[in-house]
Amino acid sequence: MNSEEFYTEISKLNKSFENRNLEEYLLALYQNVIEHKNEELSYKLTLKLITKSFKSKPIQFNNEWLNCKTAPDENRISQKFTNKEISSSIDKSNHSELEPFEFTIEVLKFQIAELHKMKDKQLKNEYRYFGVTSDTGNVWYNFDPFGNLKCGARCMVDNEEDFKILDWSFIGELLENGRIYE
Repeated sequence: MNSEEFYTEISKLNKSFENRNLEEYLLALYQNVIEHKNEELSYKLTLKLITKSFKSKPIQFNNEWLNCKTAPDENRISQKFTNKEISSSIDKSNHSELEPFEFTIEVLKFQIAELHKMKDKQLKNEYRYFGVTSDTGNVWYNFDPFGNLKCGARCMVDNEEDFKILDWSFIGELLENGRIYE
């Protein structure tokens, strides 16, 4: 499988699953990622984790995650989308100092905490899909699993080279791209 085929599979999710609250979805995905951390990540395993999370029970929110204020690798995201001339020449790999698996775990914690904080504020805005800024200054465009995953996968196809070999940071990148890609 390649990035384009992965995007095609992500685009079909709405035919097999009901959309759900993104915070609940990410809490379920968090648990599923933890359960498979000793496996080698592939497109097939990523799709398994993604689809399983539509039906899995979410774990309980951890209040310590409210301390998460920024994404684990803000530099990569901002470089990629702010200057097209340099974005084509920069290294598009994860610049976080975290190991790939820990990077994805930190992205999950960050996004879950952000959504939790926005629950009674920005998420009530009927125009939120035009973009909202969280209380911590982070921009969001996608607020449901289908939108987040599809935009994340599309972003990777549009802006990345084809991923031949995946590491665990792929899921974190997918989710972060999904958060900010319109």
